[in-house]
Amino acid sequence: MSANLQGLMTLPHIMIVGIGGTIASQRTDEGFKPSLSVKRLLSYIPEINNHCTFETTQLMNVDSSNLQPEDWEEIANYLITPLNSERFDGIIVLHGTDTMAYTASAVAILIRDVNKPIIFTGSQIPFSVFGSDARRNIIDSIRVIRETDFAESLIVFDSRVYRSVRTTKLREYDLSAFETVDPFPVAEIARRIEIIDQTIKTRSKKKSYFDGPLNPQVALIRIFPGLDPKFLESLSEFGYKGVVIQGYGAGNLPMLNRSLISSVGYLIKQNIAVVITSQCVFGRTELFLYEPGTELIKLGAISGFDMISESAVIKLMWALGKTDELSKISALMQENLVGEIYPFQHKSLREEQQRYSSENNP
Repeated sequence: MSANLQGLMTLPHIMIVGIGGTIASQRTDEGFKPSLSVKRLLSYIPEINNHCTFETTQLMNVDSSNLQPEDWEEIANYLITPLNSERFDGIIVLHGTDTMAYTASAVAILIRDVNKPIIFTGSQIPFSVFGSDARRNIIDSIRVIRETDFAESLIVFDSRVYRSVRTTKLREYDLSAFETVDPFPVAEIARRIEIIDQTIKTRSKKKSYFDGPLNPQVALIRIFPGLDPKFLESLSEFGYKGVVIQGYGAGNLPMLNRSLISSVGYLIKQNIAVVITSQCVFGRTELFLYEPGTELIKLGAISGFDMISESAVIKLMWALGKTDELSKISALMQENLVGEIYPFQHKSLREEQQRYSSENNP
């Protein structure tokens, strides 16, 4: 029976997990600080009791800028139990917006076979402040669990449903904080929930499991004109095992003055995995397209396809948690795990890259 039909007969039972963030903040002499518990937040929305039953856990209560990869692992590990319990129909994680896309993406990558919806939401305005968007975002999250069969790590914000691994925070002030790099969000929430992306995974009886750990020794570098190549090479001195480089356009790096090409080669010789992405928000890496990219392919750089920075960094941490062999890391990075690479581009980009490699390495 579909979730939306079942919801008409029985109320969904939801696990609601508190992490902190703006949604739980109150004003202090030092500025807004997370202090409200999940139970207290929900007590301000008594009408939700007519639409679901729930249990709460205050796993953390911090500003999301303080979260680290070790915290993502703790959150993902905690969610395994409610995912595999028949008592729960879904999970809502109340989280700060600054690093919500990171945590939601980490959960998507760390948990295999997600069998019910994991909804991340929060607010741009604290619940304690008049005009807060928290109430609407929480209600929308409950509706997604009640009215759909979704079974992925998702972000619900400003009446839209986003796939976490394809979503970034673009706006600090606007209530529409997040944006997908796909043509459209997964769904829009209005009088009913309009499903736009038909590739969304649905509920199953599979058992979810933790697929870690993460190796946090990964750097993220956005190149710019004037960047000293020695800075890039110095990453090896600080124990980094991988680096995601945001190149220009299709993944291009300078190869004349202050060339970074040889620096990439230096890092790879030090057994440091180098992933090239595009610093364009709406862009993709096509290393076989221009001369700088072809040089990077020859050196052994890994294409990030059209992964956003959040997903690429976390995925590289995940790959390094499994192996330190560059060829295996490359294979893992170019596998589309949970939709972090746009599926309609993934096949064609891999075919183009393989064709280029075969033609130039007979």
